[in-house]
Amino acid sequence: MPQYTMHSKYATTVAIDQHARSVTMRALDLTSGEERRRQLTNCPTAEDMVSWAKSWAAEPIHFAYESGPCGFQLAREIRTLGYDCDIIAVTSIARSKEDKDFKDDNRDAGRLLAELTAIHPKCKPIWIPSEKSETDRDLVRAYCDVESASRRTKLQLSGFLLRHGCVWNERTKSGNLKHTWTREYIKWVQAVEFSEHSDVITLDRYLRFALENMARTSEMGRLCLELAHSERYRPYMDALTRLKGVDDITAIIFTVTMGDFTRFKNGRSVSAYFGLTPARHDSGEKTGKNGHITKAGDTTVRHAVVEALANISCFTRGIKALPKGRVTPSAHIEVEAQKCNTRNVERYRHLVSCGKLANVAKVAVASELVRDMWVIGCMVQQEEATKR
Repeated sequence: MPQYTMHSKYATTVAIDQHARSVTMRALDLTSGEERRRQLTNCPTAEDMVSWAKSWAAEPIHFAYESGPCGFQLAREIRTLGYDCDIIAVTSIARSKEDKDFKDDNRDAGRLLAELTAIHPKCKPIWIPSEKSETDRDLVRAYCDVESASRRTKLQLSGFLLRHGCVWNERTKSGNLKHTWTREYIKWVQAVEFSEHSDVITLDRYLRFALENMARTSEMGRLCLELAHSERYRPYMDALTRLKGVDDITAIIFTVTMGDFTRFKNGRSVSAYFGLTPARHDSGEKTGKNGHITKAGDTTVRHAVVEALANISCFTRGIKALPKGRVTPSAHIEVEAQKCNTRNVERYRHLVSCGKLANVAKVAVASELVRDMWVIGCMVQQEEATKR
């Protein structure tokens, strides 16, 4: 039987399966080969986990846990105590069918420990943002949540009216349908009458919730714009908004999500991070599922970028007009932005001319757009580092 000698800068590896009120730990002392497990309940702290490992294991000790809803706080606290702690991307941990069918905390911790101590580990640690970066991300995500709730309540009201035969059909002088959720539309909704008391109450509540969410969206949008115009993010806003379709909201969503632009090695990894790459790569005949994207990773940026290209069919190859009060970025950033604008417009038109559906072409261009934003963001970050 072959014997292996493991070389690591850590003497002990501790794999943690974290939950809101409990953790399950499995640890391996690489110097002695001793393995132990422990479950801590009642909201254990980082000090509790470190104390358990220190009581028996050789140092230095390495802690790690899977990415999930509990976020980055545990890793920060363990690092504050002077120990290395990584968060492993859950998608990079291989799991057998047995692991999936008989899933429990102990098995999950054991699977993670096996990956961390493998001869050729494939698990990948994720980037941990600073607390300032995370607070900005939370603000932007709160805006996206409120905006999504506002859109949902509007659709619910429209669906309710449609079920009762009430259809908005006001037209402009040129014959085009007027926009909804204007003052005129709200007055029309308020003028709708029902004979049943329950319908009257339902309409009143639907309208009230929709208007409240619209006000919340407006308020959160204003706060996001204040963040975008702050000294920290202003250079990125000036540069990224030179791309057609990218406004301040889209630019700040992308910037705070990226945090550190240099953490990606190439453009394809950026598209993959936001789930904008094809789900399948087959060398044989194509199937009906080949055009689907993975939709993995961060959904906030993916939705924002696709929405930013909603009117790409109207884009031209010309230079984007500089908004009032906006500072022109450096010359090489301006040149790069112009190249990106021309390339994206031509790519969309080419795909549509080849028979691709408009929405499919938009998603394809969105994959290119996040790469363009990453390139320009790297250029800005390098310029800002030079100034310091």
